[in-house]
Amino acid sequence: MKQLNIIILLGLLLLLHSCGGCGDDSTPPPPPPNSNDILSISNTQTDEEIGLLVDGNIGSVAVNDSAFVSLDKDVQLGEITGTGEAIIFNNRRAPVLRQNINWKTDNTIIVETMPDEILIPVTVWILHTPYTTNRTNAIDWSLTTSMIWENERMGVAFEDYEIIDATNNPNAANYLNFTCSMRNNLINDIGNKPNRINIYVVETVDGGTSRGQACSIGSDFVAMASQAGSELLSHEIGHNFGLLHTDSRSDFNRTNVMHSASNTRQYFTEGQVFRSHFNPSSALNDTYNARSGKPIRNCGHLQSDSQCPDIGKRIWEDGTFRPN
Repeated sequence: MKQLNIIILLGLLLLLHSCGGCGDDSTPPPPPPNSNDILSISNTQTDEEIGLLVDGNIGSVAVNDSAFVSLDKDVQLGEITGTGEAIIFNNRRAPVLRQNINWKTDNTIIVETMPDEILIPVTVWILHTPYTTNRTNAIDWSLTTSMIWENERMGVAFEDYEIIDATNNPNAANYLNFTCSMRNNLINDIGNKPNRINIYVVETVDGGTSRGQACSIGSDFVAMASQAGSELLSHEIGHNFGLLHTDSRSDFNRTNVMHSASNTRQYFTEGQVFRSHFNPSSALNDTYNARSGKPIRNCGHLQSDSQCPDIGKRIWEDGTFRPN
């Protein structure tokens, strides 16, 4: 019996040894290394979404302008490898192009400080009477444009909105029925202030009482007929910022700011916002020099490649058009 007890005791000891004591205090295996890449915005607006378009490799697949949206300043990107870049959008901030990112095989943390929105001073020259009515119209155009810009994260705002009564100028009557052939003479006879957007309120533009003209792409000039809709100024300044009409594209409709004939304009795509800031033909660059030292990309209207997001690229929905 004594020998049997010794055998049983030895068996129990072997069993305890083989299962490490069979308790719950064993050390768990270490977690896998963190491979989540992060783009951290140091000065984001509170409760305002950050939007990113990211280039790089996800797994073995190269991605171009992959979209991310976050309310957190630390935008979680998953695991990205290779070389690439990121375009960053945020309310009341000018967009940023972060180039030549080396996405590491372990976690990469990129910290970016967004620039302030670009402030553009404006002078409105009112040629057509009554002055008081047209002054009210000009203020309404400005407020609507400002609202669209803020909602669509344009990163541009008006500064020093000056209105001049030019109705008593003896030359004003020569330009009340405006066409672009009059542009240079109007500037000489009425006035023009450098480094500002100059808006001229006349009776008709190209024969219409509700039309407008920038007369060229990337300038500081806008002519507005006195009965123009409140959203038209945002369209004409879109031409100042280098943007063209979008009518030919099936992924745009009359709610886009750059539709040629609409009174329901309210949206810019992120592809349009990018061009407004980064194209050399934009007045932000070639007239106001508002982005000195910042990257430039000469993106064609319909260009879509690793250098230029498609004009129809959306991070956020635009009415019936979904993010893509």
